Amino acid sequence: MKAWAVRGTGSPREVFEWSEMPEPSHEAMRSLTVDLAGLRPRAEGEPPASAYVFVRVLAAALATPDITMATGEYPVPIPRPYVSGQEAVGIVEEASPGLEEWLGKRVMGFTPQPFGSFAPMAVMYPPVLYEVPESLSDEEAAGFVIPSHTAYHAVHRRGRVRSGETVLVLGAAGGVPSSAVQLCVAAGCRVIAVAGGAEKVTFCKELGAQIAIDHQREDFVEAVLREVGPASVDAIVDFVQGLPGKRARPLLAVEGRHVLAGHAGGLIEIHPNEFYLQNWTLVGTCMGSGYGIGMLALEQAAHDHVLALLEAGRYRPTTTRVIGMGDVVAGLEDLRERRSFGRVVVRP
Repeated sequence: MKAWAVRGTGSPREVFEWSEMPEPSHEAMRSLTVDLAGLRPRAEGEPPASAYVFVRVLAAALATPDITMATGEYPVPIPRPYVSGQEAVGIVEEASPGLEEWLGKRVMGFTPQPFGSFAPMAVMYPPVLYEVPESLSDEEAAGFVIPSHTAYHAVHRRGRVRSGETVLVLGAAGGVPSSAVQLCVAAGCRVIAVAGGAEKVTFCKELGAQIAIDHQREDFVEAVLREVGPASVDAIVDFVQGLPGKRARPLLAVEGRHVLAGHAGGLIEIHPNEFYLQNWTLVGTCMGSGYGIGMLALEQAAHDHVLALLEAGRYRPTTTRVIGMGDVVAGLEDLRERRSFGRVVVRP
């Protein structure tokens, strides 16, 4: 099959190739195992991947990991070659033994390497595999699971936000952060969204942020101090880190939480004395990180929560742009240069 394959290391423009790659097969899956990195070649004695479905892709979502996997900046190494694409919606055409009830269903979920979603066929497996509600279009469903689940873990399971709290969301117009903005609003928080550019600020306000700051027009720290005063932020939900994350921390109230949920602005060292002396809490969050069999219940709780909000009209998918498969590299370059917001979705 023709797919967007990665064989080297570099930016998408440098290493993405529209070329022939093997379709997913049961034989191939027997040579792979599942761990934090997703699917990977299994060593002797490791169990093979045994629960999975093969999906005919209807639409797929672009995401930052598509870039960092290619550049080698992703937190775990991804063996080459692989098909890029982290998430999709599609029709189940084949299933491993025990998952036959999924056959023919329209599903959405995580698509691990080497069988990613920028291709006609991809792999999905539980627990990050869900039937699509009729209310969602293919374009909406393609970018639904990873943003909403990751945001749920950052905001609720790990961030423990509560009604009445003031929450600062960094990088708020991004695909996952825009989901976090909505979850914080739905939880009854006062949300301060920081984004770059007037269009992104408007987008955040449409999602319910009470305060939206354009960091391209003014210093966001000074703006937060003006709007809410010093030491008034109960939680920072941080999808940026780097210098913006460091500069945001002094805005925290006593016993405030800094939730690290992404690193679009790079990674810099964090000294423990900041938290020890200020009675702050540093919280890490990563969807699906190391929970083993317990991940099934965690992801189902996230899914149930977001679907309830969706049905109540208090959450919406954040797909903002649909492109063709030939425009994937250009779309990822836009994402890398922060020229896009929400979720960008590709149709085959």
